[in-house]
Amino acid sequence: MFSNQNIVDNNSDFTVNTIRIKKNEIIDQIINNIYESNIELGITIFPYNQFFKTYLIEIRSKYLVIDSLMPFYGNKIIPKTEYLKINADSKNHATDKYFFSKYKDEIITAEESNFIIYKPSEIIIVEKRSVLRVSTNKFNEAFILGSYYYNDFFYPVYDLSWNSISFTADKTMEAGLILKNTIVKFSGKSVNMDLKIIHSTYKDGQFRIGCRIDKISDKDRDMIINFILNIERQNINSNLEKE
Repeated sequence: MFSNQNIVDNNSDFTVNTIRIKKNEIIDQIINNIYESNIELGITIFPYNQFFKTYLIEIRSKYLVIDSLMPFYGNKIIPKTEYLKINADSKNHATDKYFFSKYKDEIITAEESNFIIYKPSEIIIVEKRSVLRVSTNKFNEAFILGSYYYNDFFYPVYDLSWNSISFTADKTMEAGLILKNTIVKFSGKSVNMDLKIIHSTYKDGQFRIGCRIDKISDKDRDMIINFILNIERQNINSNLEKE
């Protein structure tokens, strides 16, 4: 369903997390969010490593339609044998999403060429810092339940990501400690996980406890990912309403 890899960046103080998404429902949500937020796509054509920019303009059941490619020297018609790497960078540059596809067909309208490509069977997410700031606002309240040195706690979740979570506490917690059998509740659901405490930061009379998800089932991680994607969609819709 997915695989996860942690890569340490020696030039910084965070870990780069890579997740491979293979569940169709989640892939569809990611693609829909890319489409609705009108994110600029980077297209690398192999084997020539030519780079272009474009946008996703239509989603079909098995295919995607992308706008005409925009290199510095004009539009590019894709040879049918070439593979494409499609990047969708987040606006806050904290995470990248990319997938591989292949040319399916060309749509010619007047002097413009749009392209049909295959919908991906896998999307790779590269999280470029240990805590991606996806806040759980009043519409997405989440809480964490667990035990720290045999004392039970119940705290509001501050933010979470594919691989990490932070919450606000009234006491500090020891970095490096594993919080076993922790429960996170959100949207009427409960997920179980083990957390490794990465930092405990004091601010404004409270402690921000940042943790890496150390152990979680595929099913529970899927629920976390869906929750994050729903927050992302609400943020997209909110921004569209403001416009």
